[in-house]
Amino acid sequence: MISTLHIKNIGIIEDLSIDLNQGLNVLTGETGAGKTLIIDSLQIISGGRFSKDMIRKGENNSFVELCMYEPNYENSEDGNIIVSREINLNGKNICKINGRMVTVNELKEFMKNFLEIHGQNDNQYLLDSKKHLSYLDSFSGEKIKQLINKYKKLYSEYNKIRKELKENLGDDKEKQRKLDLLQYQINEIEETNLNLNEDEELETKRKIFQNSENITNNLRTSR
Repeated sequence: MISTLHIKNIGIIEDLSIDLNQGLNVLTGETGAGKTLIIDSLQIISGGRFSKDMIRKGENNSFVELCMYEPNYENSEDGNIIVSREINLNGKNICKINGRMVTVNELKEFMKNFLEIHGQNDNQYLLDSKKHLSYLDSFSGEKIKQLINKYKKLYSEYNKIRKELKENLGDDKEKQRKLDLLQYQINEIEETNLNLNEDEELETKRKIFQNSENITNNLRTSR
């Protein structure tokens, strides 16, 4: 349970501490009073993205601190967990959990266990037909999950092979050009009427002619 939220130098908020009670807490106020900034601060302390434009004008940093009462959490101190995040104009983040420095990603993973933020239109994800298949797959259990993973693996291999073929052969015009070249080379080879072992015979003749030339040259020099 969140017991205290401390916000400093975010938007119009200079320095604000909010003590929350167990059960339902309601924040009300007219437009521009800063209600959205409180939600933004909860997103920041949950490891969410932060824009430097949110830093209060004239200040060098913003600071959000959250105290949660979680007596069943093994690393709590007297049942309390204190999480803080300081963000500077130069983009540097300083995140801490009970005084221990952590990365933003570690803070994000940690806060998933304690805090969820739902916007007014989050329920509309259920109406998004693009997400219905994933809902059905999740509901279908482990057997379907294994089949999906197998399909993804095979599909990935298929795309890899398809990409390699495309890189090697090119588009249709390039493939046709290579086929024409290969066919031309085949025709040239066939027109030469090469015989079996002809290369060996030609090599033998070459050596004979070469030796003949050497013999002729030796005879000329011996005169």
